Amino acid sequence: MNLTKKMIIATTSILLVLGSAGGFAAEAGAASQKQTKTQATSSKSNLERQKKEAMDIFHPKEVKPGHLTVLYDGTDNTLSFSYLGITSSDYDEFTKLLSKYKAPELQQPGGLPEGYMFKSGEIVPLYPLFHTKPYESMLKELKAEAKGKKYYAKKLKWNEAGGAIMIFSKDSDIIRISSQKVQPFTTEVTRVPGKGEKFENLSINGIDALYSTNSNDLYSTKLRWEDAENQLQYEISTYKKSHLTKEDLVAIAESMIQE
Repeated sequence: MNLTKKMIIATTSILLVLGSAGGFAAEAGAASQKQTKTQATSSKSNLERQKKEAMDIFHPKEVKPGHLTVLYDGTDNTLSFSYLGITSSDYDEFTKLLSKYKAPELQQPGGLPEGYMFKSGEIVPLYPLFHTKPYESMLKELKAEAKGKKYYAKKLKWNEAGGAIMIFSKDSDIIRISSQKVQPFTTEVTRVPGKGEKFENLSINGIDALYSTNSNDLYSTKLRWEDAENQLQYEISTYKKSHLTKEDLVAIAESMIQE
């Protein structure tokens, strides 16, 4: 065999080896990509399953009055709460609920405009608000219970109300009066008006109050003040189209503060 033929055979052999190695590398790369894709799909599927399981607990199909659940979201490290208050259309029964669940004080004010009658009362559970120590404590607790899961939910038991609401109506007009237990924030929180909303500072019987109008809320006109001594916040609110004036709401507040 001459030198030229030997060189051709040797070169061909090298190319075959290199070609085989390239083929193995390509196959290995494809297998690695396939494995990565499979892992990503599996991870996404697992996350979706976690979320569904948590949401089934957080928002069950059947909810009874007094329902309270909490959802831990590990994707942004937050808590969300879902509840259904306990209501009554009988005023005497409502006052019994206030006592039973240690709700913040709330009674029918004497300064209601003529013709407005008690329609319903509601108590809502006490649950921790964002930027409070109880919230941070519960967040830490649920994160531990989640054991690495990104979504985790559970039902909460409660026997103390965090707020109470009374609805008074006259024809299609509504006055909503609420009381809420104040939870001290761990950081300074300043409420600013929303788009189009207007704030006006008032003084009612020597107590600072905030009158706000034109918000996008259902009850867009609000009069709010705090009872610092008892750590309670009160609010009187009406629909945007309500014919009641600022003076009407102030008169209600004055009767509540005097009582």
